[in-house]
Amino acid sequence: MFRRITFSLSVLLLIAAASTSCDKVPLLAPTNSTVTIDAQSRVVPTGGSTTVTAMVIESSGTPVQNGTTVRFTTTLGRVDPVEAQTRNGVATTTFFAGDDSGVAEVRATSGGAGGGTTTTPPSTGNGNGTTTPPTTTSSTSNVVQIAVGSGAVDTVTVRANPATVSTGAGGTVNVIATVLGTGGRLLSGIPVSFSASRGTLSATSAATDSQGEARVTLTTNGDTDITVAAGSKTATTKVTGQPGPAVSLTCTVGSATNCASASVGQAVVFTASRATGSGNITSAVLDFGDGSSVNLGTLSSSATVPHSYTQPGTYTARLTGTDGNESSSSVQVVQVTAVTASLSASITTGRTVSATATVSAPVTQYQWSWGDGTPVTTTTTATTTHNYGTAPQTQFDIVVTATLQGGGTTTANTTIAVP
Repeated sequence: MFRRITFSLSVLLLIAAASTSCDKVPLLAPTNSTVTIDAQSRVVPTGGSTTVTAMVIESSGTPVQNGTTVRFTTTLGRVDPVEAQTRNGVATTTFFAGDDSGVAEVRATSGGAGGGTTTTPPSTGNGNGTTTPPTTTSSTSNVVQIAVGSGAVDTVTVRANPATVSTGAGGTVNVIATVLGTGGRLLSGIPVSFSASRGTLSATSAATDSQGEARVTLTTNGDTDITVAAGSKTATTKVTGQPGPAVSLTCTVGSATNCASASVGQAVVFTASRATGSGNITSAVLDFGDGSSVNLGTLSSSATVPHSYTQPGTYTARLTGTDGNESSSSVQVVQVTAVTASLSASITTGRTVSATATVSAPVTQYQWSWGDGTPVTTTTTATTTHNYGTAPQTQFDIVVTATLQGGGTTTANTTIAVP
């Protein structure tokens, strides 16, 4: 009886061991099954990750049995888990990019199952009576490529703003590189290197932001070639050196060819222009030195500007032109004196008087008050006459008010006895 029990236990132990051994053998896809792999994102930054899925389909077109083991491998970075079991025919793993840029090929297999095959049927349409035999082509549906970091770069462009600098004082420009992936996707976190044939860069490398742009500044004073590189792609642009702005300011007063001296209210005519050899001018301002000024724009052509000073003094008029980086000025000093006026009168015949006004500044009109109650007389000449007729008095106060060319007035008076 004892021996029969011992035999039965041995058999049970052998059966249990065999059962345990079978459980450890992974379940693999049947022969002729096809694996199709895909990644949630085909582009990831260095240090990034993405989900990878593999669908395993039997030759009958149905998903493989749940629990079928799929193995994942990659040529760059790593996958975790390396092996995963299917559910409804799908196994999932995660791709981790690591610190190296490039293109990772992630592959999924299960037993002998991999990419599918495509068969081309026979063809008899070649016109010579022969038949082309069918062909079978293997596909790589079980391999997905994931671009990592700089390996994702499809295009890089570069621009400089502004695109010109002064060859005199030099200038600073912004250099902007834009990095794009496949389909024009803006790539962030991509390192871009910068180099310049002249001048000084604020940095030789920078990473792209959320808009796919990497920025540095360049300080230079002449023609400069700029090159940027992202991944295997490069681009170039050029900053052009040009002469800085230069301006010229002259002025005249009346018939005088200069403006060294003018009277209050007298028009000083300024002529503002670009100087010979001047570079681009984006803005020009003429400051008259008395608290007033005028913007003359780009001075694409000479500008003539009249101006009158209302107070005596010494004024420095300054024309300043700029190209956005550099400025240039030209000045004229104007001495403005107070206006003087005097009035003389004499009897010509009987009770007719001739009056003459003398004013040190140009006058547009004269208004005469004769002191006998008659209306004011207006003339444009400095000399005029008046007849007192039968006015009872014999002494009269004559007042002249002169309107100056630049605005304002001045007066003078005299007294005359009339018989």
